[in-house]
Amino acid sequence: MRRLYLYGFLIIFFLFACHKEDVLEPPYGEKSVIVVNNRDYTSFLLSALHESKDYVYIAMYMMKYYPFDSSCGESQLLNAIIETKQRGVEVKVLLELSDYNSSLNETNESTYVFLTSKSVNVRFDSPTITTHAKLVIIDGKIAFVGSTNWSKSALESNNEVNVEIKEEDIVGELELYFQNLWGSSRNF
Repeated sequence: MRRLYLYGFLIIFFLFACHKEDVLEPPYGEKSVIVVNNRDYTSFLLSALHESKDYVYIAMYMMKYYPFDSSCGESQLLNAIIETKQRGVEVKVLLELSDYNSSLNETNESTYVFLTSKSVNVRFDSPTITTHAKLVIIDGKIAFVGSTNWSKSALESNNEVNVEIKEEDIVGELELYFQNLWGSSRNF
């Protein structure tokens, strides 16, 4: 009889101890931060861009346009930005403009010409301050932050590390950061 009471007590204890009401589920039923390394960056970002509905904000130190290679990762990302804009999603791109790096300026200016010819809103930061950020914000729900520039070496051969963030409070802070940068940027 004592065993029966003991078993009954243990069953009741485990039922209450394992009750799930107090367990917090991660946002969106999945991890709120995912590490995105090396070659995975392009596919993760392309997927997120294709699902965007309201806006995409990008701050990028270097964004390289390759006019004769439409299959490379950079071209895929640039084309996804253009397609996103054509779907009616607001797109803002902020690029670095340097007062000492003419090679970087040529790269970003070429991308500026290409994207603005497709009606994408592109601006440059002040040449007196370096915007070294690599940031993409989508619909206030997802942000990508890390080391990856949009260049062939970064997307195809470098060791790069980024995170995809789906924690809305953090994404909101990153969006405020972007809006401050955008507010002090200028057209070319």
